[in-house]
Order: sequence, then C-alpha cells, then structure tokens
Amino acid sequence: MKEIYIMLTQVGTLVSKSIKLYTKAKYNHSSIGIDPELKVFYSFARRVRYLPVIGGFITEIINEGMFKYYPDTQCAIYALQVDDKVYTKVVSLLDNYIKEGHRYRYNILGLFGVVINRPFKHEYRNTCAEFIAKVLHDAGIYSFKKEFSLVRPDELPDIPGLKLVFEGRMQELDISKVG
Repeated sequence: MKEIYIMLTQVGTLVSKSIKLYTKAKYNHSSIGIDPELKVFYSFARRVRYLPVIGGFITEIINEGMFKYYPDTQCAIYALQVDDKVYTKVVSLLDNYIKEGHRYRYNILGLFGVVINRPFKHEYRNTCAEFIAKVLHDAGIYSFKKEFSLVRPDELPDIPGLKLVFEGRMQELDISKVG
C-alpha cells in the first residue's frame, strides 16, 4: 500500500479571498501529490504571480512560489491509501500532465460554471478541483456524481478513506510530526 495526498489551501490573494466570499469554504484551492515528504504537489492555478488569468498546470512546492509570498497560508493535507497498481496509475497520469504541461490552461469558464451550476468542459483546461477529480476518476479511486468541472475543493474531504494528516499554517508543516 502507498499513499497519495490531497492538499487544500487558502492563500491570501485577492482571487482566493473573493472565492472565499462566495463559497464560505475554509479552503478554496486544491492540489494532489505523491511525495511522501509532503513537499511537491500538482494543480491548476496561476502561472504568473501578478496575473491570475494566466494559469494552467503547475507544480507547487511547500513554502515556495506563491506560498512563499503568503507565509500565513492555511492548509489541510489528507492522505489516501491505495494499492500499488492504483498508485502506479496515479503516477502515470501525473507524469503525463507534467510532460504535456504546456498544453494545459486554467478553466476560467469552469470557475464561473460552478457559480451558475453549468459545466464548462474542455480537454486541456481544468480548475484545480476538476483536475483532481479527473485524476481520481481515471485512476479508479473515486468518481463524483457530477461533471468534473463542477467539483469544488471543499467537496474533496468527503472522499471515502481520506485521512487528515496535517492542518494549520503551511510554514508550520513538519513532516516528522505528521500522521
């Protein structure tokens, strides 16, 4: 058995604060990872710090990039145990996104689609939660009962088998004390 990780965050950007005003959710961004050190995660978000509309597939590193500029970022990290075959499938899916990362863009219409409950699907565009929903589905882990583009980060903790391993300020994450 191995673990995959889902991280939920609330960064202090204007965009994340605006989303929080609408959703009232504690966390409004999600990432997925396979790093047992809980340092590297993958998601869909802005690629340029000052231009939130330029987004796509990104690699997120704990306390670096956007997280470095927002040291009070709140996060929750969940672990999910999967068998070796499923883990290998997740790794393969993530490797494909990494290899083809230049093709992917952020699904801005999908973000607004959540607000009006209308799915906006595009093969190479995802929101952060849409991306995770696709990976979980394609790996045979979990399928939401709605279109991928309508999945919200605050729905991810409801996935059966997820175990909270850390919650607090990102800068306080100490892998030796997790779990």
